Amino acid sequence: MARLAIAAALVLLVSAGTAAAQIRSVRTEGPRPFGVLLGDVLKLTTTVDVDAPFKLDGSTLPRPGPLTYSLELRSIDVTEQAAPGGGTRYRIAAEYQTFYSALETGEQTIPSFTVAVSDGSRRAETQAGGWSYLTSPLRPIQSLAGESDQRLRPDVQPVIPPVGPARDRLIAVAALAALLAVALAWSRAWPPFHKRRSRPFAAAAREVARLVRRGEDGRRAALLRLHRAFDAAWGKRLLGEDIGAFLRDHPAFASRAEEIRSFFAASRRAFFGREQGDVLAPDALVRLARDLARAERGA
Repeated sequence: MARLAIAAALVLLVSAGTAAAQIRSVRTEGPRPFGVLLGDVLKLTTTVDVDAPFKLDGSTLPRPGPLTYSLELRSIDVTEQAAPGGGTRYRIAAEYQTFYSALETGEQTIPSFTVAVSDGSRRAETQAGGWSYLTSPLRPIQSLAGESDQRLRPDVQPVIPPVGPARDRLIAVAALAALLAVALAWSRAWPPFHKRRSRPFAAAAREVARLVRRGEDGRRAALLRLHRAFDAAWGKRLLGEDIGAFLRDHPAFASRAEEIRSFFAASRRAFFGREQGDVLAPDALVRLARDLARAERGA
């Protein structure tokens, strides 16, 4: 019997030594263990160093969810890296949230969990992750001096800022923007001002740009449209012989005198010359119409 007892003791001693060798060290780190309030989140990190070839058995770790009526495990995450001196280091990051409403300062605990490692044939376990902390109440049990006995106090009436000055500024800015838009539309002869008689070249410039894209017939139509703009600005039919008088009466177009004479000459060749295809290039015709519209705006 004595021999059997000695043999059993030796087996237990060897097993304990083997398990200790398989799990080198376990330590848990966390935030300050005091001043914890209702709703606070506690993040604990447990570091486990194990010998090779042992691996962590994740099935023994707790699952996120309520642990007690006032403590919940929000998440748990495991990372793996090489341990100093060989083996493997596991970092188990657990995030807890406490819902304990303390009436006075007291100690609370986060329960430990089982950490198990195995190499396929052998297995070792230990407890880790436990933590103690001191909770603090949100308010003292006894009322402060001069404090009302009512637990619920009336809501503070909201302060409604005056909106009159801001509204007046908004109306003024909107009115100014509208006036500027109308002035710009008038200056550029945009609708509804595009049909006014005082800006015939502005309307003609838009139509010429559209007509020249229609081939030979479109370019000839663009020539006629620009002629009608000259007629409207002159107040009657403007012929090539009248260009000098037109420029004297409308000095704003004097800087375009050469282009105007070239236009009338090209128009005469296009409509009355033998070379029926001799029409101004589309780009030159559009450029002349736009130059005349700009000169018209500056008149």
